[in-house]
Formats: sequence, structure tokens, C-alpha cells
Amino acid sequence: MKRLCSILCLILAVAMLSSCVKDLPPDDTTADTTTKTTTAAEETTAQEDGNTLLIAEQDASPLFQVVYGVKNDDSGTYAMQLINAVKDETGAQMKHVLDFYPAQETACEILVGATMREECASVTDTLEKNEYAIRVVSGEGKTKIVIAYKGTYALMCAIDRFVLEFVYQKNGRVEIPADLNIKGSFTEEDAMIVSSITQLRDPCVLVENGVYYVYGTGWVCYKNTSGSLAGEWTPLGVVAEKPAEADKDFWAPEVHKYNGAYYMFTTYHSSVTGHRGCTIMKADSPEGPFREITSGQITPHDWDSIDGTFYVDDEGQPWMIFVHEWTSTDDGVGRMAAAKLSPDLTHFISEPIELFRADDPSWAKGVITDGCWMYRTADGQLLMLWSNKDKGGYCVGVARSISGKVDGEWTQDKTLLYSKDLHGTYEGGHGMIFYDTDGQMYLSIHSPNSASEARKEKPTFIPLREQDGMLVWDMWREE
Repeated sequence: MKRLCSILCLILAVAMLSSCVKDLPPDDTTADTTTKTTTAAEETTAQEDGNTLLIAEQDASPLFQVVYGVKNDDSGTYAMQLINAVKDETGAQMKHVLDFYPAQETACEILVGATMREECASVTDTLEKNEYAIRVVSGEGKTKIVIAYKGTYALMCAIDRFVLEFVYQKNGRVEIPADLNIKGSFTEEDAMIVSSITQLRDPCVLVENGVYYVYGTGWVCYKNTSGSLAGEWTPLGVVAEKPAEADKDFWAPEVHKYNGAYYMFTTYHSSVTGHRGCTIMKADSPEGPFREITSGQITPHDWDSIDGTFYVDDEGQPWMIFVHEWTSTDDGVGRMAAAKLSPDLTHFISEPIELFRADDPSWAKGVITDGCWMYRTADGQLLMLWSNKDKGGYCVGVARSISGKVDGEWTQDKTLLYSKDLHGTYEGGHGMIFYDTDGQMYLSIHSPNSASEARKEKPTFIPLREQDGMLVWDMWREE
């Protein structure tokens, strides 16, 4: 990793910075010593660029190092997003350090949630929840670009804004105004599309021939031909035929297109087994009618099982991943389970296996394992979206298979994909992923989790993108 230049390099770099960087310290023991010859042409250009701060440029060592906060779980992740963007644009590799080590402080730094640096702490103290600030703070021979925030989604907004406005498509030169002082905030309207459907739980979206279908608890379906997720949704009513033994709890239908037909993975309570269980139904059209093909519940008849989802692995083997509900486990803690399906999806061809427990994540405050959905990243990692409760209530977490296989060991990401505790409006969960007619990836959830006078449970759509093997909100996508 390249290091910041010291003594002569920093002094000569003054010509490429604004006047606020004139009094650099005479000694910087943390940086390597290199020599650079300044030409008359460079001096002329520097004077013309006197109102900007140069961060990095093509084929040159960056002048700024990135510092992230040891007390902020997400600051390191999003600091690396900034660093990778600079590298992509200029080829420059920026040094990154924790703010916990004051001996590594240099004259020119980008502080990402680095509240152990006074310059960042003082800006952070001026912010309310969900606000962010991007500000240049100079003095005593130091220049700090502060990226301060209150809340993870505010951090996401700040980093995306910085990268899109100052890094990408700048012809290999990353610079900002010397007097930069931006303040903004995250709100639901920045990212979410709250559907016009009055009330629907466990929404699952299918896009077929330019038409949006959303299915939800009650085995009901809504259709949208407007071309916009914010457009009008027409109710089609119940689109599945109820099996004779299905007496209640018609929960969480998911519709997947497979081998030219449409399959509904869903849940009902059986008058025969006395338990909730998962079943699979089939139709020739996304509008149904869906009819059961599994001869009753496919999951173990002595379990409460819900929220079955569909996944086909790299070898073409179909699976059902489902919830072994906390109401029927030996210790009252929910599990996530999986079993292989027959080629025609009518029965299991393996015994169910346990994947993980509801209390595995460090963030978990509940015992439920709701709403599983499988997703494979561009680099081949296998992820599972699922819902439990954190300190803010119902939320969406991400589990990750170490081996990339369904039956591999699963770990839990520390960063939640959706949480009221992070953005502070409504809780929500039971997530799934789909792509709109323009190819934009979306997370679908119901939010809030419980109806109130303020709002009933509504399908809510949040744009996503992949970032270094992670799913993150696509806060600053182009419309």
C-alpha cells in the first residue's frame, strides 16, 4: 500500500492544494520520504486550481489518508467504498487507518465517522439523527475532510454523494472545493417506494412481460400494468385454491417461474396435522389458479413450519428453504431449515437439515426466523435474507454461506439490510429481492410490521445494489 508523502512531498504538494494547506507540519514520521520536482507548469496549474483540494490523481500518490471510526461498526465498510472508488477512478491506493491510533495522524486526512479525531467529533455533535455533513476543516497546518453522520443510512447517503459528485467520471482527478460544506439527511422518501396497496403482509413481487404482480398473505394478488412500482395496483383477489385440510393461516405466498410454469410456495395450518406447514402449488399463469401438487404439507408434520422459499443450486438441484418455527422447537428458538426437492417439486428427497438459529446474530433480540430469500452475488457468494427482531423491532438481516452451498456453514452479517433502529421511522421485514422493468434491483418488505392508526402494513420497495459482495441501499441512483 502506498503511503502519504512527507516533508518535501507535502510541502511541494501545497501548490496543488488551497491556501488552507499552506502551513503543513515540518515533520511527519508516519510517512515515507520521497522527492518530487515541481515544474513551472505545475505551479501555474496549481495557482489556477487554488480553490480546490486535490485528493488523488492518475499515476500519483494520494495526499490524503482515510481514517475511520473504531467506535462505528459501519464506518470502515463505507470508508472502503470510498477508497475503492478512488482506486477505480485514478489507480491510487489510499492508506486507511483507525482513529484509535493518534500516532498515525497526518496533515491531510479524510475522516469517516472518526469521532476520536476532534475535527470529526465536533461536526458530529452538531447533527441530529439521520443527518450527515461533508465539510473541510483546516487549521494549525492540517486539512481534514470530515464525513460525519448520525445513523447508518445517513452514512450511506454521505458516501454515495461524495463518490458520485467528486470521484467518478472526473477524468482521473479527484478534488473537492476547498470550502466544501455540505449537510443533508436521510428520509424514507430518498430511497423507498411505499405502494398504494392499502394493506398487505409478506409481499412477494413477480415481474412477467412488463407486468408487476405482488402476492401476499391471504393468497391474494395485485397486478400493476403502469410500468411504475409507484403506479396503481389492481386487486385480483384470492388466486389459490384452498386444500381441504387448510383451515387458517394462509401465509406468505411466493411465486417463482420454473420450467415454464408458476409455482407458489406458501403456508397453511392443517386440520389434519394440527400444525402450520409449507406446501407447493402450481399454475399455468401468474394470475392462477394455483393448485396444490404436494399431497398436503411437504414439511415435517410434527413441526410448525412457515415461509418456504425456492432455490436451485449450481448443480441444478432444487431446494426448499423454510422456517422451523420457534413454536415447535425444543427450546423456543426458531431455526432456518432446508431440504432437497424432487425435480417436479412434489416432495422432499432428503431429510431437512438445520442451517442456523434465530439467536446466532449479535444483533438478534428475538427468537423468530421469518421470511427467508436466497440470493447469489456476482462473485458467487450465497446470501440469505431473513427476518428477526433487533432493538428497533422487526428487521431484515443477511446470512452468508461460507462454502457457497445451502448445506454449508452459515455466518451472520453484522450490518442489517433494514432496521427501524437505523433509520427511525417504521419497522419492517419479510424481505425478498426482485428487479424492475429497467433492471434496478429492489428489496420488498412489508412495513410497518403491525398496523397502527398512522399506517397499515404496506408493500415497500427499496432500491439495492451490490457493493463488494454486500447488498447496500442504492441511495443515489440515476432516475
